[in-house]
Amino acid sequence: MSDDSVHIARTADLAAVCRLGVACGLEDSGRDEEQIEAAWGAFDGESLVGAIVLERNQGLETVNWMAVDDAYRRRGIAGRLYAALEREALDRGITRLWVTARTPAFFVSQGYDAAVEGAERDILLGECPRCSQFGRGCTPQALMKRIDHGGPSGAPQSEGATWRDRD
Repeated sequence: MSDDSVHIARTADLAAVCRLGVACGLEDSGRDEEQIEAAWGAFDGESLVGAIVLERNQGLETVNWMAVDDAYRRRGIAGRLYAALEREALDRGITRLWVTARTPAFFVSQGYDAAVEGAERDILLGECPRCSQFGRGCTPQALMKRIDHGGPSGAPQSEGATWRDRD
């Protein structure tokens, strides 16, 4: 199901993206704004109802802060947000995207695979394995996708200005 009343656009309001993420259950572990490559929001009028961020974390291009308000889920918004991010990554010449996912089904449906043991996986999981909740209701997975072989098909164009123009 698609929701045409919601439009996807780049956003400079990282604080609003973080507030939405926290409201949707993400943890705000204190982001370094220098890591942010670009951010997108899903807007119903002026209201931010979904978001996603492309970050550079210790040399890895990562998908982060993906969140959709409960009232707007199951409408294809996450897919549209992700398509905008992947299109930007391709335009930047990025060949791999990485993500740490608590519920990996969405990312697996987008073509992600489990990251193999090694430095990248360790960066993605960070302190998670040492957390008292790890494996007890919180089992994040490190995932990776090669994107230098095509990219998303039929993805809608994003609108607006970049959060941070690094080109």
